[in-house]
Amino acid sequence: MPGAWKKVSHLLEYVAARVAIAALRAAPQRTALAFGGRLGEFAWDRIGMRRGEVRRELALSFPDLGAPELESLGRRCYVNLGRVFVEMFLAPTLSTERMAALIEMDGRAVLEEALAEGRGVVNVTFHYGDWELMGAYTARLGYPLDVIARGQKNPWFHRYVTRMRTASGMRLIPVTQAPRAVPRALRQGRIVSFLADQDAHGEGEFVPFLGRPASTPKGPALYAFRYGCPVVFTLMLPLPDGRWRVHFERAPRPETVDREQFVRELTAWYTRRLEDFVRQRPEHWFWPHRRWKTRPPGD
Repeated sequence: MPGAWKKVSHLLEYVAARVAIAALRAAPQRTALAFGGRLGEFAWDRIGMRRGEVRRELALSFPDLGAPELESLGRRCYVNLGRVFVEMFLAPTLSTERMAALIEMDGRAVLEEALAEGRGVVNVTFHYGDWELMGAYTARLGYPLDVIARGQKNPWFHRYVTRMRTASGMRLIPVTQAPRAVPRALRQGRIVSFLADQDAHGEGEFVPFLGRPASTPKGPALYAFRYGCPVVFTLMLPLPDGRWRVHFERAPRPETVDREQFVRELTAWYTRRLEDFVRQRPEHWFWPHRRWKTRPPGD
């Protein structure tokens, strides 16, 4: 019986979500995004969702800021996340022309030159800016994009989100299938995108991030080492007028044949580059994630 109730609960959650998404899509885009911002404010002010943890991580990362500044920064982060959450569901309704009006591609030639080498591309990106919109637009432009993705706990919602994401032309690689699917995609000359800013538990590489060692996914570096493919760092940056700019940057290839050193150097490089941007506009990074949850041995 508990299993039956769980199925009913999942179905009810899914129906409620679809009704809410339909309402957002029926509203003007500006109104829907404003609602997303209010939703983020509500999560910070009223629900307090991981608010204490975010305050603590911000204080450790920006020790020169006072309590009022940290509080304002945390609230702005949640406002932005609320907007990104809503825009994820609006993206399928946007035309490619509308996306082009919202997004600039800076250094697109970097990605095209890497693709032209014919060995596939390891794309390192992060939960910064509107990463879902960035992926959808990149696929809409015709780039052969595969994204490593985790499934949703609700099977109804999982199928819906999968259809929504793949409608743009991207392919999804479940995390559990990555060891087989990633090499195949690289051999096909495709771009494989890794979100590389989450806690990687005991399997990660500990590299400095915002002044503290952080367990960081080393999959991108391992695949780059094994298959000799280029690595492109990609980030979606906010513009003053409310639009976005996608930044592409070729990662330098470590000059070593030692796998552990190669992985350590490359992982440290792309984490350091993420830090450069987070320090400039910290409110656009996904602070609610427990980034420093795993500690180095002996810490």
